[in-house]
Amino acid sequence: MHRDPSWDPLPTRGTTRLTCQFLLTTVYAPVHWMLCTALLLALLAFGLVIELLSLIPGVERGYEKFIDAVFRVFPWWPLWFVTLPELRHEGDVAFYQARVEAKLAKLVKWKQPQATIPLRTYRAVGAGYVAQRLGQYGWRLQDQVSQRPLTGLQLSRVAPAQAASPA
Repeated sequence: MHRDPSWDPLPTRGTTRLTCQFLLTTVYAPVHWMLCTALLLALLAFGLVIELLSLIPGVERGYEKFIDAVFRVFPWWPLWFVTLPELRHEGDVAFYQARVEAKLAKLVKWKQPQATIPLRTYRAVGAGYVAQRLGQYGWRLQDQVSQRPLTGLQLSRVAPAQAASPA
């Protein structure tokens, strides 16, 4: 059986590279977010025009797919962005384990049936570690075949979220 290495922890990135990426992130991130906001406002304005065409079947669904495709190409938080904690803790397995546990604990309260965990959350521990821990928090991988662990993991809830009953 072939083992896919993309589920293993990623190699540690160099300090010089990470520092350059962090500096670029701090300079470019505000510009990027302004561009994303302008793009979102333009899409919302165009959505008002699409609303007039809502009598045509499938127009709204097609527009939703278009918006998803646009923000997949131009995401709010690109993969190359580096935060200060990522710069300081690159390769620190304990830090990333705590980060994964915190993210999964936060997802327990999540009301949506699906969620995504980005690569920056589990970089030093690997997607395999996240896949092992999901069941304890009531989540599972959506479809293991279509997962892209080098960008993020798509999750779905094992059982629907239920409000705590008063005892």
